[in-house]
Amino acid sequence: MNERIAELLEEAAHLLPEQGPLQTFVHHNTLHAFEHLPFADAVVRAGALFGAEPFPSEDELHGYVVEGRIAPADLDAVVAAEVADDGVPVVPGGPTRRQFHARRLRHLVVVPRGPALRWLLAESGDLGPVWAALLAAAPRVVPAADPTPRPRDRVLAETGVDTDRLTHPVLTRLAAAFLDQGVAYWPMHNRDKGFLDAFRGLYGRAGGPPDRFLRGLGDCLRAQSDWDAERVIAWALTELDVPEPEWGDAVLATLLSLRGWAGMVRQFETRPDRAPVAAHPARLADYLAVQLTLDLFALRRVLANTTRHLVVEVTARPDVELAYEAFVLAELMGVDPTPAPAAWLSLVGGCDEVERRRLLHAAYERRHRIGVLDGLAAHQNVSTPDTPPVRFQAVFCIDEREESLRRHLEEHHPGAETFGFAGFFGVAMNYQGLHDVRPRPLCPVVVTPNHDVRERAVAPARTFVRRAHAGWTHHVAVGSRTLARGGVLSVAMGVAGLCSLVTRCLFPRHAHRWAHRLAGRHPVTRLELGYTTDEMAGIVGTVLRTTGVLAAPAPVVVLVGHGSSSMNNPHESAHDCGATGGGRGGPNARAFAAMANHPEVRSRLGLPEGTWFVGAYHNTCDDTMTYFDEDLVPERFRADLARAQDALADACVLAAHERCRRFETAAPDLSLADALAHAETHAVDLGQPRPEYGHATNAVCVVGRRSRTRGLYLDRRAFLVSYDPAADPDDALLTSLLLAVGPVCAGINLEYYFSYVDPARYGCGTKLPHNITGLLGVMDGHSSDLRTGLPWQMVEIHEPVRLLLVVEATPERLSAILAAHANLARLVGNGWIQLVAWTEGNDMHLYQDGAFQPYTPETAEFPVVERSSQVYAGHRGHLGPAHVLPGAPIPVPALDFVPGFPQEVR
Repeated sequence: MNERIAELLEEAAHLLPEQGPLQTFVHHNTLHAFEHLPFADAVVRAGALFGAEPFPSEDELHGYVVEGRIAPADLDAVVAAEVADDGVPVVPGGPTRRQFHARRLRHLVVVPRGPALRWLLAESGDLGPVWAALLAAAPRVVPAADPTPRPRDRVLAETGVDTDRLTHPVLTRLAAAFLDQGVAYWPMHNRDKGFLDAFRGLYGRAGGPPDRFLRGLGDCLRAQSDWDAERVIAWALTELDVPEPEWGDAVLATLLSLRGWAGMVRQFETRPDRAPVAAHPARLADYLAVQLTLDLFALRRVLANTTRHLVVEVTARPDVELAYEAFVLAELMGVDPTPAPAAWLSLVGGCDEVERRRLLHAAYERRHRIGVLDGLAAHQNVSTPDTPPVRFQAVFCIDEREESLRRHLEEHHPGAETFGFAGFFGVAMNYQGLHDVRPRPLCPVVVTPNHDVRERAVAPARTFVRRAHAGWTHHVAVGSRTLARGGVLSVAMGVAGLCSLVTRCLFPRHAHRWAHRLAGRHPVTRLELGYTTDEMAGIVGTVLRTTGVLAAPAPVVVLVGHGSSSMNNPHESAHDCGATGGGRGGPNARAFAAMANHPEVRSRLGLPEGTWFVGAYHNTCDDTMTYFDEDLVPERFRADLARAQDALADACVLAAHERCRRFETAAPDLSLADALAHAETHAVDLGQPRPEYGHATNAVCVVGRRSRTRGLYLDRRAFLVSYDPAADPDDALLTSLLLAVGPVCAGINLEYYFSYVDPARYGCGTKLPHNITGLLGVMDGHSSDLRTGLPWQMVEIHEPVRLLLVVEATPERLSAILAAHANLARLVGNGWIQLVAWTEGNDMHLYQDGAFQPYTPETAEFPVVERSSQVYAGHRGHLGPAHVLPGAPIPVPALDFVPGFPQEVR
């Protein structure tokens, strides 16, 4: 029996959210469990299971038709590709199947439902022979009963009482207390023995639990004190009268009723390394045993104290709603369906709301795809002035937010050359910063690091202020959660807390700067690298060969990791670097630079003496830069480094100006002088729900040489991955890139897609009522399921299109890679990613229907401007590609900010 229960749990766990604690929030495909299905089928099936929306609403999509964002040619092309047709009118004188779909998608027909339709028909009287014929031919339907895999559903139907209202608050408190990461002053009793034993320790005591519906639970738990979780689950399902063949459905439905908490328990069971502080011995079996036990006692209580409703037999009736929709469409299209009313009804029913949304969304994606591919192709034909010699190089993360920074850097400083590589820079490590309590992995979540890197102080600076501040903060944090000291501190600190709150809300930048000054200076530190020389040479060589830097390194090469810091933002980690597992990439960039500057590594790779590597960190929220180990830079490189730092500082101002256009709080004519201040204010304002939009504009990924996209305005929407085909004769580098870039970028893209399409079920709704719980996640108010996905304030400007992955390679090379790697082939073949092969001759091939199909650009028209600002000025929405000519640097105001301290780059 235990094996049977374990199998059911494994099957159900596959459908639970894989979101880790907030500190390690990493984007992933929300519907990862459905990747074996084609995208359109998967979203429909998942929508039925989770009660969620599969596509954007018809109202929204039809709005794009009206605006011209979906062109008539897109509708016709999608219908021609997706709708089968024999060329024969469905009814005499009417449209063919394809003609009907094409016309139907052009009109938004709102059909009343339920009572509204009954009232309309009653008021309309006799609608004539067409209506009578359609109503007579309408299929007879029985109102679908909700599936009842849980006994709770049957009791709800019989009594009208929802037992989840009794059990879920109890289970939420128990799960939150058990998984708590140190926020609670008193830890849960017996939690070191597991969730089930902790539950028994609390509710199995004499005297009984406080909840009335749990009377008798104590005796039951004491009698089962030596039972394991699997035995309890089998007992509870039997007591709940669930037939054994239906146990799987009951287990799944029970876990999905609070899937956020169930998913977090599963995360602690399978990925204890992602726990922020301590990984308690969590098991999904324990959690389910507790939930089913609570369900059993709640159902017994309700059935014993509630009168059951009389079940009314429901008979089949004509589908009036379908008949009325067919009647309206017949009038709209000028069709007489009376010769074949059943055929007309079948045609109308086959183009139901879900089908229309699917086709409209496909047309929406088609128009976006055409705009991007036409822009990439046309960009190759625009002549550009010869670029000056390379003065310095900068390697950024592939993150699409860095697209604008790279573009502005090259646009205003043509001597700069940029590259893109995954932001952990090949350094998979367990990193412990100087002030970190414990190490944390800084690498993709699918990688388990085997090396430790620690930050150590060389000559500790004066730390009295820092130590005093830390000690006082700890004293207040602990004391505020005790009975006596909490009351005293509340009174004593009330005025000070009010002043701090007012200052942070009204003068956020000044408050932030004073907090930095009080924190004291960061001491000089070094990294202790736990790598052999061979390992370091392998890491550095792979990155430099893949990007192309190794072929011609500049005097100074800056490695730029990234992350984000913002005030009062529970989902801050979601703005950090996904390649570092939701951490910040500064330590990785610093470690890579230290490896690349190692004398033996340089000798093995043949790096010239005239090149020096510097690690840096870009805060994407306030657009500031921090540099590491500047004191180690040899004197002969100081001038080149200063030149690079000045250029990057200018680019940060310009990038901040560009992204501020997305904020409604920024004036359309915001000046460069105010842009960086506005970005910093967003980052540190206690009351700001939109510190930055993160990946909200992601839509494209380009893998190839920078020369093919340099000078191309991509609206901060493209992941840019550097890849030099000349250095990859056997496709080993390309294969490695695609196996990492494909799933990672698709995961980011799809989580934004689903959180936008259904912010209540796939996302976590508005962040305004969110409360952080145990350093794990957020709840709505004081008690709810643990919310998963992204808040609306992070996705509200997102364009819900699947990732367009454009790779500089021939169709034959990509086909061979797909054939050799099933996971990547599944993502591409099932349409979770749109893949395009881009050859050196500027030919493009789109992967469709299991093969690469030639793509012909629709237009060669291409805007050419002198500055990026000429493209985005005065616009807040998404913009198409444009070619930006390199020019002389424009005057950029002097920076007015406090650089981030290295210890913040955790």
